[in-house]
Amino acid sequence: MKKTQFPPSITNLLLQEGQRWIVNGKPRTALGTGIIPIIASARGGKTSLAYSMIDFIIEHTSRPVILDSFPQRVIDEGIPEHWKGRVSNQSFNDIAKIDDPAVWLLDDSATHFNSRSAMSSTNQTLAKSAGVLSHFGGGMTVLFTTQSMSGIDLSLLRYTTISPVIRWVDSDLIPQERKEWRSEIEYAQYQLKRVCKDERLRDYFWSSKDKLLVQSSFPKFLSSEDDPIKADLLSRPMRYHTTEQKEVLLGIVKPPRRKSQKKVKSDE
Repeated sequence: MKKTQFPPSITNLLLQEGQRWIVNGKPRTALGTGIIPIIASARGGKTSLAYSMIDFIIEHTSRPVILDSFPQRVIDEGIPEHWKGRVSNQSFNDIAKIDDPAVWLLDDSATHFNSRSAMSSTNQTLAKSAGVLSHFGGGMTVLFTTQSMSGIDLSLLRYTTISPVIRWVDSDLIPQERKEWRSEIEYAQYQLKRVCKDERLRDYFWSSKDKLLVQSSFPKFLSSEDDPIKADLLSRPMRYHTTEQKEVLLGIVKPPRRKSQKKVKSDE
């Protein structure tokens, strides 16, 4: 995978701060911190594109990658061999404990960051950390997938560099989109339909900041022909949470409280 696999605004956030690459024959230094929203309807290729970006990070940087709250089984059995040792599954709520310039994948953000669930702990954490991602760990990047920008707290996008990616969005859902994004998503659909042969327009994606169509690559490790179980672990990771964990993610039940440790008084 070449350093020019992705357009400049995306590469700028995937590479670690200070890394250099060439854009139109000129050297450029990566910012290495910000947010990349990946917008598409269900089965529109959001997660596969995020994994392509992680592949890029694994190959071209030393940045750790954290798959927010992914089931442990996915980490143990699902990730490809070349990711092992670089990928973990801490909760984004633990961001303050991470001292490295991590890249986070917050998958299926309709569950985590719905603006109507503004009191959810993870939503609050990202909203508060958006403006200081460049300070944490020496600069962090967040990839998150969503079916609609209408479900995203705008405060997440106002205080840091963002590079939005748009894939296929169902035409029935576009009228419900946030007004600030509706015209851009409509324009992206027009551009994608010009070149895509796949019915869900997954041949390309639209880089909103670069105003570019970019050809998509599908990670081989997601192919169900070789190992369907392993492919499904990564393709639908939330499926492999326990029922209790799924209910916590959806806000149906509260997460269990951590047991506080009692202080033991020493004999004087």
